[in-house]
Amino acid sequence: MIVKEKYFEIVDEALSHNFLGKIALDATVGKGNDTLKLLKAVGDDGFVYGFDVQKDALDAAEELLKEFKNYKLILDSHENIDKIEKFDLVIYNLGFLPGSDKKITTLKDSTLSSLKKAAEKISDGGIIIVVSYLGHENSFEEREGVDEFLKSLDQKRFKVEKREFYNQKNSPPIVYLIEKKVER
Repeated sequence: MIVKEKYFEIVDEALSHNFLGKIALDATVGKGNDTLKLLKAVGDDGFVYGFDVQKDALDAAEELLKEFKNYKLILDSHENIDKIEKFDLVIYNLGFLPGSDKKITTLKDSTLSSLKKAAEKISDGGIIIVVSYLGHENSFEEREGVDEFLKSLDQKRFKVEKREFYNQKNSPPIVYLIEKKVER
């Protein structure tokens, strides 16, 4: 199917490219579903780092990921992804942890700081995936900020695609795909 119906279909399509042996970052671990997808994408020879500000989220992710060894979960804001020296693939799932306190959300300033660092540190040919949800207190401001930042990226260095589910009700997520061009 060419046109997707769910955000994860876009993510899965992006992750179907060859990331074996690469270093990936889950900037917003949540319950670990995207972390698991990243682990499968990078394979046994790759490595995944995951960031989240909620210990409960990381505990749930640890349970989901218990059969894997090639990852490290970090109790910290995605704003601090520059703790990792280099990486080839990053995913952000912006919003709040489903089933938890909806007052704990990603925020415009920390998200933009993190995205700027990701754009600087990602390897040539690397991919950044941003899934942006509406529906929490800070979501409109955050999405607006993400949208403006991604529009401002130098087109000579980055390809940016914005995918929307145009005719869906209830504020479906927007998925941004960012690829850092290979310098020649």
